[in-house]
Amino acid sequence: MDIFNYALQFEQDGEVFYRESAEKLTDSSLKKILLFLSKEEQKHFQMIKNLKDSSLERPKSIFISDVQNVFTQMKSGGVTFSDDKSTVVDILETGLVAEQDSINYYESKKNEIDDEKAKTLLGILRKQEDAHYSLLSSILEYYERPDLWLENAEFNHIDDY
Repeated sequence: MDIFNYALQFEQDGEVFYRESAEKLTDSSLKKILLFLSKEEQKHFQMIKNLKDSSLERPKSIFISDVQNVFTQMKSGGVTFSDDKSTVVDILETGLVAEQDSINYYESKKNEIDDEKAKTLLGILRKQEDAHYSLLSSILEYYERPDLWLENAEFNHIDDY
């Protein structure tokens, strides 16, 4: 499987995972975040497909600030996650592993190829996967310690991309 097909499969698997995980949950705030990540993986898929088809058009991304709004709404509404803790933790930890695998893949392939357009795309994708990893990590931290996390939630560790 070539670099493009492998990356397309990676992103497609991520989209399905986040969408199906969202369907398992009843908590609307967490569902929104997982559906956000599902849509981001769809955009990554399209970016890779565009490059593969020789067009480096980049679909518009939702910024992390949109996700920050979900956390702000949760804080002001006193929202806590209502789904079973083991289900939520399993979804988040699985997502973290998948995002780290994507980060590692894009970084290693970026160093193996000579095509500048492909290198640029892989760099963009790596940065976006870094942001997704940080987001999932923050959600896991929020889920496990919401009171402490909300006191310190400034999102300064998650960059817009």
